[in-house]
Parts: sequence; C-alpha cells; structure tokens
Amino acid sequence: MRRRIAQSAVVSFIAIVAASLIGLPTTSRPTIGVAPPRDRPDVILVTVDALRADHLSLYGYGRLTSPVLDGFARRAAVFTSAITQAPYTKAAIASLMSGLYPTSHQAVTTTIPFPETMTGHVTTTLVATDVLAPSITTLAEAFHDQGYQTYGYTANPFLIASFGFGQGFDHYQFFPGGDFAQATQVTNQALSDIRQADARPVFLWLHLMEPHSPYAPPPLTRDMFRPEGKAEPIPEDRPPPSWLLQGSPPDLRAYLSRYDEEIAAADIAVCELIRDLAELRPLRSPIVVITADHGEEFLDHGGWEHGRTLHDELIRVPLVVAAPGVEGRRIDAQVQLMDLYPTLLALIGAPVPAAVAGTPFVDVLRGRGGSGPAFSELPNTAYALRWDGWKYIQFADGHMELYNLIADPQERQNVAKSEPSRSMKMARLLDRHLADAIKRGETIEQRTVPIDNGTLEQLRSLGYIR
Repeated sequence: MRRRIAQSAVVSFIAIVAASLIGLPTTSRPTIGVAPPRDRPDVILVTVDALRADHLSLYGYGRLTSPVLDGFARRAAVFTSAITQAPYTKAAIASLMSGLYPTSHQAVTTTIPFPETMTGHVTTTLVATDVLAPSITTLAEAFHDQGYQTYGYTANPFLIASFGFGQGFDHYQFFPGGDFAQATQVTNQALSDIRQADARPVFLWLHLMEPHSPYAPPPLTRDMFRPEGKAEPIPEDRPPPSWLLQGSPPDLRAYLSRYDEEIAAADIAVCELIRDLAELRPLRSPIVVITADHGEEFLDHGGWEHGRTLHDELIRVPLVVAAPGVEGRRIDAQVQLMDLYPTLLALIGAPVPAAVAGTPFVDVLRGRGGSGPAFSELPNTAYALRWDGWKYIQFADGHMELYNLIADPQERQNVAKSEPSRSMKMARLLDRHLADAIKRGETIEQRTVPIDNGTLEQLRSLGYIR
C-alpha cells in the first residue's frame, strides 16, 4: 500500500507540472516564415540519450512513462517515423549538428575497431579519436551567425568540445565524473546560465543521459514501475553487461522497469526546463524540439544497449516539434534526424549552408508534403535504407536483409531472397545515397585528437572500456 501511495504521489506531481507546462503563454505566435532577427524565437533542442520511441506513453507504450511530454505534445507535431543516422551517440549527434551522413562527416568512432568502442568490449588502449571537422558549419555556428546566443550542455564523454561538438557555442559545458550527471543537474545549470542572457534570441541544446545505462533512476521515480506478470528469464548465452543494473538480475523485467523509470525522470526534467524558460523569457514563443540520438535494445535482436544493429528499436527515435504556427498533430511522414538542421534554420527564416545534405520538413510541419527515404549507418559495417514501408540492410561482407515493416514491424522475417526485385531496387537507391555521401565527404578533412586521461577514465568507468 505504501508503494502505491508513493507512486500515486509521483504521478500526481507529474500531472500538476504537466498542467503548468501546457498552460505556457502563447502570446505573439506568428506564422512560420521570415522574421526580423530581433523577433526570432528562442530555439530549444533537447536530445535524450538512448530513448527508444516505443517506450514512451506518447507513442502508445503501456506504462505512463512520459505524461509531461504527452501533454506538451498536444500543441506540437509528433513524428511517428523519425529516423536517426546511426545507432550510437557520436555519429548520430554529429549528423544532427552537421546535417550530413556519417560517411560524410566522418566523426564516427575512435581509432580502435568500432564494435569494440561502442559495446563495452574494448581491450585496446584508446589514444585518439576522429572529430567533427572545423571546416563543417555546425548547427550552433549557423545560429550564432544569425545573431543567436548559443548554449550547449552534455554529460556524454563522446560529445566533449575537443571532439568538435563545441563548435559555434558561446558557452559549452561537459559534466565529467564517474557517473553520468543527472538530468536535473544539467537543466539547472542551463537555466542558471540563461538567466544571464540578454534580449537576443537563444539557441539552447541539452543532451540528457537518462535513460542511458547504467539504469539507476533517481529517488523521485525509483520503483515507479515494478515488474509485473511472470518472470522473463534471460538466456544464459545472452547475459546482460554487468554495468547495466546493480546485481545483474536474471529477469528481463527488472531492466525494463529501471529503464522506464529513467525515462520518467527525463520527462520531469524536460518539463521543468521548458516551464522555467518560459518564465525567464516570456516574450519569446520558442521553438522546442525533443528527440533522441538513438534507441536501446533489450534482446529484441539478441543484444543489449545500442551500437550493434540497424533495427528500428535503435534507429527509430521520438521527435516532437513545437513552433509558432505549428498545430498539434501526429505526422506519419518519415523524416531524418539530420533534417532538423535545415528545418530549424528555415523556421527562423535563415539561409541553410549549401553543404548541408539534410532536407527541411517545414511543409510537413504545416500538414503538406510526404515521406522521404531515410538512411542509417554502422560506418564500414552496415548501411540501412528505410523507405515506403520497407527496410533494407546491406552489410560490408555482402550479406543483405529486407523487412516488410508493415507486415513485420519487429523485423523478424528476412525476405530478401523471396523479394529479389525489391531488394535490387532498394540496393540501387542505397548505392546512390552512399555515392553521394562519399562525394560530400571528400571535401571534409578528417581529423583526430588525443583522448585525455580524464576522458579515458570516464569511458572506462561507464563500461565503454574494460
């Protein structure tokens, strides 16, 4: 009974906060289009690490993991088919910030083999990593060039400034430490800094680490979702990494519950951020984007965490866009995470750098326009094309997979052999995409920088290095 009362209190608290968020001031909401710089809206971009779309109640999940986001989304565009360009943070965020595919921007991994780097099985000493090239005009630089004050915050050690992710930010802060900084710590620091901002518009990016592993939700949401039903034993040949959950329980339900509780914690932090920003800057109706860099796997295709496959549990991410002149609606048209770069600039009436490969989806936000193809990569390992209800994956060793996402949304049945003509058609489209991405990358000088001992130690403490 005590647990039920506590959980009810938490849900009630979230509901109250959600109500306050939904009631944000909506004065001075101009239509989408070119606006004088002084009248341009603030732009708030929140990326939530390892957040898979189908674990949000906003996307139909059975648990109420995102009540605040659910309420906020009533006046925002909710995309049901938003695709990230890579199933791990570094390459995905580099694509979002550059408007380029991983093959083009080349900020994809460390100097050791990719599978080791991102799966926690590193045995080689890391000495250097590739970085986001200075020649690339980042999204932050594009906003800065338009007179915006730019602020960036992250607790992910793959997104530090020396790796190129601080380009264009007036203020960029990484939160070091043995554990990831909690969302409230990141948002509180951002709010403290924004209080010192002047009347010019602000571009604010926060990268929150809940629900990335280890799954350790804060007290506010801990035990919010207790495992229910029968135990789900974990196969002995697919044990979870030891760092995911303290004690490594042999029941899959425990991992899902803790993961969902971390989602709820991020939901609350995002709510408080947006609410407090509205109070700090009431004269600016902001553009707000909430999304994720990639999803998370729980044995969906035999693995854990992320960075291993190009299946939808890893590359289909949530995307919610609220902007002046945008009506609340669900949008099924497929878009890519890298398309946010030109879209956000278009929404403030700013030019898009010619080198950007992403396609703006402003017309889709207005209820016009259709889907486009989406491409994702495990650089040098596998490449995926998601288009017209199908998913095609081509591997570097020549193996290929084809899935009918309408009939088989869980991607269980590889129909490449029984659908040879469609496989060939998808392969040709994928080849053209890769050729274009390679060509764009030829003008970008790939650079590497040493990884300092502090960052190495944090990567080690978080399970990336053993």
